[in-house]
Amino acid sequence: KVHLPYTVVDVGWWYQVNLPKLPSGRIDYAAMGTSDGIAGDGNTLFALTDLREIGNYVARIIADPRTLNRMVLAYNEVYTQNQVYDLLERLSGEKLERKYVSAEAIAASIAEIEATQPAPDSFEFVTLAQYQYWYSCGIRGDNTPEYAAYLGYLTTHELYPDFGWTRFETYVQEVLDGKGKRVYEHLKDLPAASANLKSSQVTFE
Repeated sequence: KVHLPYTVVDVGWWYQVNLPKLPSGRIDYAAMGTSDGIAGDGNTLFALTDLREIGNYVARIIADPRTLNRMVLAYNEVYTQNQVYDLLERLSGEKLERKYVSAEAIAASIAEIEATQPAPDSFEFVTLAQYQYWYSCGIRGDNTPEYAAYLGYLTTHELYPDFGWTRFETYVQEVLDGKGKRVYEHLKDLPAASANLKSSQVTFE
């Protein structure tokens, strides 16, 4: 045995891929639109991280002896999809359509694509990943500090309470002010994981 030291770093879902598009098209330049809808009832919490701050997180984590042979979740805030929509509506003054998609419909789409065994470099493979993220974060609730703690993770909130992270609301306002930037520019024409699935749309009162 080589006893090779390690540190595993996981991050929250990026701010930059979690904004739905506005009816006006005002933030289309920056919104990736990875999903056209809300998973389940939209009330499942998930951790969020600003992509621009991941490097700073990693620099502190790997230099910290407390993280030796440990797993660490680096995240800024925790939101639900409904809260993301609420925030964007409040800051933009626009009303967003909310298309709720059942867990069963998302799982069926995952199974359908997996059955085709898409090549890793295909659009179908990326679409599969979109649906899997949607299910994991929006239905199962895998991406939370509580679940990370259950798995034995440390979190950056407990390790570095002094870390000056950017609030999600601040990022949203930057995008509305025209200061955002699209990630994965080469995938800008990829269709979003769609809410228009067979038996997918449901309404939660």
